[in-house]
Amino acid sequence: MDIPNTYGLSEEDLDEVNDKLRQQNNFLEYSYISNDQTGQVFSLKECVISSNHNPDRYHAEIQNRINTLEREAKEEGLTPVFLTMTLPSEFHEMKHHNGELVANPRYNCTTPKEAVKILTKQWAKLRQDRSLKELDKLQRMYYRVNEPHKDGTPHTHILLFIPKNRIDRVESAFKRLFNRSGNKFEKNIRSAASYIMKYINKTLPLSKKEKLTETEHYLNAWFIKHRINRFCSSRSTAPIYLYRLVSHRYSLYALTQIRKGNTLQVFARMDNDKIMEIWDGDELLFARSENITLHTINEIQSNLQRYRTYKGKAA
Repeated sequence: MDIPNTYGLSEEDLDEVNDKLRQQNNFLEYSYISNDQTGQVFSLKECVISSNHNPDRYHAEIQNRINTLEREAKEEGLTPVFLTMTLPSEFHEMKHHNGELVANPRYNCTTPKEAVKILTKQWAKLRQDRSLKELDKLQRMYYRVNEPHKDGTPHTHILLFIPKNRIDRVESAFKRLFNRSGNKFEKNIRSAASYIMKYINKTLPLSKKEKLTETEHYLNAWFIKHRINRFCSSRSTAPIYLYRLVSHRYSLYALTQIRKGNTLQVFARMDNDKIMEIWDGDELLFARSENITLHTINEIQSNLQRYRTYKGKAA
């Protein structure tokens, strides 16, 4: 058995993740969507927005989301603060000793996936405090980034926009609810978007370069191995799944304003929640096409084999 390496992963873990990524990439590259009406054919990889398989588009979408959130916050007259939330020593499998990582005898065997859930509950605890709960949802906007320590234990960074006159009260609640060791509440943030993008860029190494360092490979694998979401945000902006369906018509900011006006109507199937139509008042923004067919690599190989068999019999 491999011993843990960077971010609590072994070389065996890294190989397993890389193999999974290769299989996913092969499926996306060799699967096609065809429009039975127009005859247009697209690789499935061209249509997917993914941190691993289409990182440039994914990064651009995240940047768009941050810019929209910051713009909304400014219009609401909100001020940014920055929170860092960590977990106590017993949640760390390894600890620092003389500049090296060694086994932590106090480790309580909490997995990174479970640890992220605990951090989420901690963040929810702060949101349920009266200092934040009393605010309208448009007066408490946030964007959250999950990230691992070197030993693989997660921590989280949160860019929070709130009214300026509420900052001291929220800070007091933060310090009352959480141990000050490792947990930070930062004020006087000059450029909110740049501040959070520093952490976003770190967790998306594939969007910045083609060749990763060994440490960056392990970092990317950590999210995949443990199935941990890199980011989440408040519901102040329009949901990304909705934006992707109408991005040809509206910017994320414009869609957010329409959504605030309560004129947006989304119709979905009752059996699987698949969105079929999106309307803005009397205007149809999106209608799901029934003329789209997905051709997978297995289907293509099967058809090719049948064709070869047919040609063999004909000969």
